[in-house]
Amino acid sequence: MAVCFVFVAMGINMLLHGEHSFIVWTGIIFFGGGGLFLLFLILRERISHKAYYIITDESVLMDSGMKKWEVRFADVEEFYLINVTSSKQIGIKYKKEVEFQKMSDASSAGRTIRKLNESIAGVQESLPADGLNIKPQELCDLLNMRLTK
Repeated sequence: MAVCFVFVAMGINMLLHGEHSFIVWTGIIFFGGGGLFLLFLILRERISHKAYYIITDESVLMDSGMKKWEVRFADVEEFYLINVTSSKQIGIKYKKEVEFQKMSDASSAGRTIRKLNESIAGVQESLPADGLNIKPQELCDLLNMRLTK
């Protein structure tokens, strides 16, 4: 969020110094909107005290604010910790038939993203593990314990 607002401040500074290009205005609108959206997500979570992850006996539910997503334990072989750039994530290794089904059900853009994820992180999908109240390794261990039940 802070990075977004730094770009907005730089754009406003450029406007004040006479630079009125399309790129400056686009940057201000894009990064300003992104920063406000991130602020909304943070305030929504803090005010409503709504959990980001809900772990049940059958699945883990993620509510990112943009969409709700469910990962059923019956579809997963294992969870493991991965590093994507500077972000820690929990890779989801689906069972082969589920992985194939997810790939075939995806749109062409979705298949491209899944293939890109596989080439970069080694998995089609992952769960963000940074910025939580639980350490990434502890969350990964907890999810793997649920798989064995």
